[in-house]
Amino acid sequence: MGQAKQKNRIREERQKLSRPMSRARFNVFAIGTRMSPTRYMSEEISFWSDQEERVLGLVFRDTTDDDYGWILLARDRLGRFRSVDLAVSLRSPEYATVGLRQRIAKAVEDGDFAALGHQDDETNYATNLLDVPPGTDPERLHPHFRVLLDEPSRAPARAVFREIGPWLTPSDPHFVSEFQFKQFDQRLWEVYLWSALREMGFDITQPEAPDFLCRAPRVEFTVEATTVTASTSGALVNHPDPKTPVEMRAFLADYMPMKFGSSLKTSSTKRTQPAKATGSVARPPGSHSLSP
Repeated sequence: MGQAKQKNRIREERQKLSRPMSRARFNVFAIGTRMSPTRYMSEEISFWSDQEERVLGLVFRDTTDDDYGWILLARDRLGRFRSVDLAVSLRSPEYATVGLRQRIAKAVEDGDFAALGHQDDETNYATNLLDVPPGTDPERLHPHFRVLLDEPSRAPARAVFREIGPWLTPSDPHFVSEFQFKQFDQRLWEVYLWSALREMGFDITQPEAPDFLCRAPRVEFTVEATTVTASTSGALVNHPDPKTPVEMRAFLADYMPMKFGSSLKTSSTKRTQPAKATGSVARPPGSHSLSP
């Protein structure tokens, strides 16, 4: 009886090294981790982390065998949370939860999170949307990017961008510099679309054209991201300011179709021109499944 009490005490102490986390927060950290078949193969039940969120855990139900399992995730060398350990064919979600929390405790006690997360397939390149080149004059940065970078109230947004960045694999080597300097709105739209498509469960690659190739079981499609911005020259530079219902109808019927048409024509022309030779860009590998 004394040994049983001691084991229970040790288990209770080790459980203090882990804590539950919300599905929404887990999804931010794992935004690029799941592969599209995961949602068909498993039902996610609960989400866990150590106290400092250096490792994450997931308890799931196998929808085919109707048993349970857990997965442990740690950051790889590029900063992406990926699967590093798992257990399957467990009899209950409670049993799986106990096993996961014990595994998180072991990871904390071992303390070598870098070695735990090493996958041996990482490249030397990761997209960092917030890493400004040293010596950059802040006045050269896009004003919206400066708000994102400097405002204390934007700290949650910066945290999200840090999680998204390492998963992006843009074929355009100028993606980050354009996000920071000249085309913040356009590139932000692409980042938003990538994130939304990932939340919908699609595997995404970023070819040279179009912007996204999206795949999931039984479906495949492409997406070209185009924005409509204020004109700085030409016939559309004088932007109307409709005040009445009649002016608004004219604005929507005349001016805006030309704006949309101009952006679509520019995008189409760009995509159909012969590709220019560019230097190769090393890119990180694709998503990794959370499912066994």
